[in-house]
Amino acid sequence: MPQLVALFDKELRDDYIGWGYRQWIEERAFGFGERCFLPMWKHLAAHLPEECTFLEVGVFRGQVLGWMGMMAQRYDLDMVRYGVTPLDSTDGHWESDYRADIELLHDTFGIPKDYRLIVGQSQHPDTHAAAKDIRADVVYIDGGHSYEVVKSDLDFYPRLVKPGGYLVIDDCNNSIDMPDGYFRGILSVSKAVDERFPPYTPSDEWELVLNLVHNRILRKKL
Repeated sequence: MPQLVALFDKELRDDYIGWGYRQWIEERAFGFGERCFLPMWKHLAAHLPEECTFLEVGVFRGQVLGWMGMMAQRYDLDMVRYGVTPLDSTDGHWESDYRADIELLHDTFGIPKDYRLIVGQSQHPDTHAAAKDIRADVVYIDGGHSYEVVKSDLDFYPRLVKPGGYLVIDDCNNSIDMPDGYFRGILSVSKAVDERFPPYTPSDEWELVLNLVHNRILRKKL
């Protein structure tokens, strides 16, 4: 893992647009996570079909949603982007106009504002009703971090992944052996994920693709 992190970090530094994007994010606290995650998303986008759908659960101020819009432009993808998010200070975030934040990020980097937001708590029945017909090539789960919320998200949102598509889960690798200094995740999140998905729970439906720091990528089997 350290070698891949170093490789992805260098890849981002060598990407003039990507490095500028990440610097802007960090300076304004528009997102978190390791720098190596942006190249991770870039490589994932490069393997998506020309017509594809991306769903993010927990958008915050738009770092990943915006980056995937940029990758759609870079790889000439007809990508539909969805975000499930409360647009408020839920889960300990500070007060902000999150809708305006997401729009500002898109305007700053010339990303089309063609995303679709489903506003609400990820586990709420109304949110599920609004999202239930989405069929996504990638679902990214980074919403609430309590065990109960994560378990609810894992019960519902992976169903929306198309066969052959990808499920990316944040903050979930506390059980993975890695060098000191890496942020492995949040214990409540890792517990819920390990109970459900490889490598700790065998699955006939999902296969492990990659653990990268506190992100886990799984692929739905065909």
